[in-house]
Amino acid sequence: MLFSSITRRRLRVHASVSVLLSRALLRMPPYTEVDECSFFGRHARRILSFSGSVSIKSSATLAKMFILTAVLFTGIHAQVSQPVKLPPAPELPQYIAMSGIGSSSATSMVVEKPLTILEKMKQARSERAEARKELAMNREPVHAAAPERIAPMTLKQKGVYLTASSVARSTFLDETVEKVKTSNGNAVIFDVKGGGVLYHSGAPMANELGLVRSIYDLPAVIEKLHAEGLEVIGRFVAIKDEAFTAKRPDTRVKHPITGQVLNYTWVDPANDDAIRFNMESMCELAASGIDEINLDYIRFSTAEVGALSVLSGKEKADRVEKFILAARETINRCGPKTRLGLSTYAILGWSYDINVETLGQDVVRFAPLVDVISPMAYPATFAEGHYYNPAVHPRSRMYYLVHRTVTGYRELLGPDHSWKIRPWIQGYGVTTKNMQDQMDAVYDSGSCGYLVWNAGNNYAPTYAAMSKSDVPVQCQ
Repeated sequence: MLFSSITRRRLRVHASVSVLLSRALLRMPPYTEVDECSFFGRHARRILSFSGSVSIKSSATLAKMFILTAVLFTGIHAQVSQPVKLPPAPELPQYIAMSGIGSSSATSMVVEKPLTILEKMKQARSERAEARKELAMNREPVHAAAPERIAPMTLKQKGVYLTASSVARSTFLDETVEKVKTSNGNAVIFDVKGGGVLYHSGAPMANELGLVRSIYDLPAVIEKLHAEGLEVIGRFVAIKDEAFTAKRPDTRVKHPITGQVLNYTWVDPANDDAIRFNMESMCELAASGIDEINLDYIRFSTAEVGALSVLSGKEKADRVEKFILAARETINRCGPKTRLGLSTYAILGWSYDINVETLGQDVVRFAPLVDVISPMAYPATFAEGHYYNPAVHPRSRMYYLVHRTVTGYRELLGPDHSWKIRPWIQGYGVTTKNMQDQMDAVYDSGSCGYLVWNAGNNYAPTYAAMSKSDVPVQCQ
């Protein structure tokens, strides 16, 4: 019995020592291990499935110690790990994934990487949102169309408009930021779409048609302005789009019966391809963390009133509303904290029904769908000798026309939506007093915010007036 073997057979796999050996061992088949005890000592014989055999004499403990020592002194490291199953990434629209805006690389990372620009912006935006929630005692929900948003009772953005080329000039943008801040302003609005998509965009249709102009880097601009404590608003030219209609003439406004083109430079706001083209870039904007997308030219043209009269005011409003509904859905899906605004004709606050018939810009109907309504209350657009009588109306012409426009809008929208009013005021051809009068008119009419329009981006009187303006307590 002393000289006989005691044999134990068991099936082993190489994974037990795979961490200490090479990866090549992992590709070997399972083996049968036989423990034998005899007069000559104890040894293990490993019998591979292809009939070869390997014997390892001495004890298993000694073998393991030898291997561990070799690993420690030679620095050999072999890592065997099962693939980590990460939770699936949330689905994002294809055009965001293509452009890189709003995409997540979590599924492709094993180790943590530094935050991207977009991730830093989203983090900062989240921190600001938490701070705003602490002051939410006197706030109300926006509306059922955007249930995730909470808005103040009045909008308090005070800022100036910049063209895309001004935004692209780093020095000019820095100077504007400094002047807005030192003048007690808190916002900048600039062109994001008009004659094409103006920033580096991955929107498929815009790229396919060659309508991406790439004038500036949107995430970088947003990050810079947010870092300075300013709100960022994108001016989005919606329905007037000569660049797009030139590429896609089938999207032009046509006679509903004959199919004759009624307007060559404006899209039909209900055209599905026109909506798709606009929503692709709008989704990018919302995903980028921009604070607001403000739709301009969100109406029918006033240049072909006769030809367009084949459509009633309601039919025009139906088509415009389809575009706005698409914008609302896109923002709710791609960036629900982004506000949706409309820039509208001032005259609607004076004479509503007749102008809705021409424009299809039914702001009373559209108000529940949006967060901001911006009547363009430029006194220069009102005919001289009309609307204002110095013997009857208070203060200056600049004051009265802005005040009357905003109060007319407040009456139209009623208490449920009048807090959404944040007018445009005139920043061209003005003096500092003209600007002070307009700002006073905004405050006296019950609103707290305004945007200033000057196509040349020259705002010396505006900055002077903003610095001196007596802001009511409720607007501070």
